[in-house]
Amino acid sequence: MESMSIELEQNEIVPKTDEFAIETINLSKVFGKENQIRAVDNLNLQIRKGEVFGFVGPNGAGKTTTMKMLIGLLEPSEGSGKVAGFDIVREVINIRVTTGVLPEPAGFYDNLTARQNLRFYAKLYDIKPDVREKRIVNLLETVDLTRAIDQKTGGFSTGMRKRFGLAQALINEPSVLFLDEPTSGIDPLGAQMMRDLIKDLNRSKGVTVFLSSHSMEEVEDICDRIAIIARGKLLAVGSVEDLRDIVRAKEGVHYLLEFQDIPISEAAEAVNNVEGVQALEIQNGTLHVHAKMKLRPEIAKAVKTAGGTVSMFEEEEMNLQKLFLKIIEGV
Repeated sequence: MESMSIELEQNEIVPKTDEFAIETINLSKVFGKENQIRAVDNLNLQIRKGEVFGFVGPNGAGKTTTMKMLIGLLEPSEGSGKVAGFDIVREVINIRVTTGVLPEPAGFYDNLTARQNLRFYAKLYDIKPDVREKRIVNLLETVDLTRAIDQKTGGFSTGMRKRFGLAQALINEPSVLFLDEPTSGIDPLGAQMMRDLIKDLNRSKGVTVFLSSHSMEEVEDICDRIAIIARGKLLAVGSVEDLRDIVRAKEGVHYLLEFQDIPISEAAEAVNNVEGVQALEIQNGTLHVHAKMKLRPEIAKAVKTAGGTVSMFEEEEMNLQKLFLKIIEGV
């Protein structure tokens, strides 16, 4: 994403009191005149204040284009949007004051130290010197870069650059934070540190986080809700459990069962008679059941009626990676 340099007067602008931190209505972006490409196609999102919101999709899905429109680096072709209550076309300056952005890749002045870089960005927001210097120290402590405060950022490792980028994005104490691939290219320990920082920011400061990432493990770990986009179109949005329900409605439910007081063959026969059960298979003393819908009470009752007891009853729950692949399948 592009970097931006513009003088802002932070103290004169506060977020509006809209219900949503981010909202889009039929937001679209079209590139080209003759062979038009709809990079984002009628996107409708409502992201609540204080929410950690994941935005995922394959390469070329429209994620970065969407984020650029939300922060004022691209003007929409159609539709509208608001961030922190401000219009993404008419009130771009206000959006830049009240938001923070960690782009991919993040850009700094490598010949300046961490302190000097943050001082430069703080001046763009017209933050008073005494507040600025204290905030710089606090932010670098927060991202575990205190010892590198007077080190030139050109010598930072990838993990250090990611954490420093987060400090830079927070210099204006934003109400909405945009993060584009915040852990890409860093080791598992550094990635977990970044995730913990993001979760703590959300819990302690109430910052709304809009997170774009290819790491499904990361998104599942820290996001309250997730939007899945492909070819510019929104395919699904909700919590991980909401996404499971979408896939369940499409493909059914898979159960694993074990029994007591009854041979597994008799239990399988009882389960097979439950309406909605589509397939059964016995593997190593475990009954695998494919059902059209959730049938936990009905299956348990059928086994009990046959004289048995269910000793294990688990649903094969797909993680976000598998849910994502199922939802974009065929798109």
